[in-house]
This record gives sequence, C-alpha cells and structure tokens, in this order.
Amino acid sequence: MRHPVVRYLLQVSVLLSFVACAKAEKEAPPPTVPSASPTAGLIARGDSLALPGSWTPVPGNAIDHSTAGFATIMCAAVFLTGLDPADAAANVGFFVSPAEDRAQVKDTVIDRPHQTVRLTLASGVTRVARRYGSQGCVASPIGKDGVFFKPSIVKPNLPPAATTPWPMGDVVAKAPWPAEIDSAKFAAAVDTAFGSPEGMTLGLVVTYKGRILAERYAKGIGIHTPLESWSMGKSVTGSLMGVLIQQGAYQLDQPAPVPEWQNAGDGRKEIRI
Repeated sequence: MRHPVVRYLLQVSVLLSFVACAKAEKEAPPPTVPSASPTAGLIARGDSLALPGSWTPVPGNAIDHSTAGFATIMCAAVFLTGLDPADAAANVGFFVSPAEDRAQVKDTVIDRPHQTVRLTLASGVTRVARRYGSQGCVASPIGKDGVFFKPSIVKPNLPPAATTPWPMGDVVAKAPWPAEIDSAKFAAAVDTAFGSPEGMTLGLVVTYKGRILAERYAKGIGIHTPLESWSMGKSVTGSLMGVLIQQGAYQLDQPAPVPEWQNAGDGRKEIRI
C-alpha cells in the first residue's frame, strides 16, 4: 500500500498555513527581539518564549547518546527503507546525531543477517541498534544485548492491496481528468515540486478530492517502499485532526473514533483523541 507519509506531502504546507492563519486571528504575535544577527535574533526570540524551569542533562556522555541515535538511524535506513549505508550516514536523521558527532565514529559494522548496526567510538564504546520484528530498530543500553520486551510480527488485517481501491489499496481510479484543472500547469507544478536530483526527493503524490492525480518516485523507490516519517507523520496527523475538530467533526476529549477499539473489555475504549 502507498506510504501514508508520501500521500500527504503536498498537503502539509497548505494545512500548516491554514492552522497558522486560524491561530493568528485569536492570539497576539509573540514578541520580536531585535538583533543584528538573524541567528542570534531567532535564539533570543525562542528564549523570550521559554517556560520557567531548568534543564539537567541526562547522565552519561553526550557523544555516547548521540551515537546510539546514529546507530538507530542507520538501522532503520538500511533495514527498513533499504538505503545504502553510506547514503544513510551522509543524509539521514541529523536532528538525532549531527555530522560532527558522526565523525567521531571510528568503526561501522552492518550485520545484515542479524539486521544489526554496531558503531564504535575512539573511546572504545560501541553502540548497537537492531531491528526487532515489527517494532522496528531499537538501540541497546551500553553493555546490554537485546530489549526488555518480546518482539513480535504484526500481521495487517487489510484486504489485498492489488485489488482494493486507494487509499486502502493500490488501485487508482481511472476517472476523466478534472475539467477545472489545467493539465499543462499541473504537470509543470509537479516537475517543480519533485525538483532536481540534488533535492533528493524520494516520493511525491498529489491528491485531489479523494483521488490520486500524480505520483513520482526516485530511482529505487516505489509505492511499497517504507519511508521514515520522523516527525512529519504526527505533524500532518495533528494538523488534519485540528482542522476536523475546528469543523466540528470531532471533539478533542471524545473517545478515539477507532471501531476496533470499542469492543467489550477492550481497554483502548478509554483512549481519547
């Protein structure tokens, strides 16, 4: 089935703009802190909005923690997405492990049979991440091998994708092209959105009124390629739910509208939106 994150890529900017405009009507803008440096001004503005309190670093060495994140990034990129390790190390997940931290890794071992990544620092510390069933990649504590839960394989309970219409399956509607959309301008917009190879876009899907109008993928990427959503998935989902709540379709404190959770004795009935 087409990956849900790719499905919404073109909707993100519109949704966030909508939410931002709606919020601007109700709230005064945050204070602006003048500064000669744009970076310093941005930091100062953030500091002016900070909540009271103090931050205490977690125990241990920061580089050890960063390398655990790097190992997890590499594990997911290689064993879930199928990226080349060098590509993953150079381009994926710097918000978890910045480039300067990655440079301190002196040895990298990609164990494909066991779906494990081992990264060793100059200090001799080795951080390990492994793929565990359907739960994905998890980093092990230093000196430990394994996780504190029993991994499992989750089998989806969905109809066959090859014979099921999108969005639950892969069958794309063959309806006539929408008369209100200029096909030439649309094609040009898709070319611009996907960008050049330097942009490293992996997948682009454009939807309109519940149907796919265009989709394009990079070399080696297809409709069944799993792509890490990182924070995009929750940001898009939260934005969509915010719009639906504003429109009155849902209430924030109502039970989550998931039919499978509503059976007698199912504790998930207590979960609210």
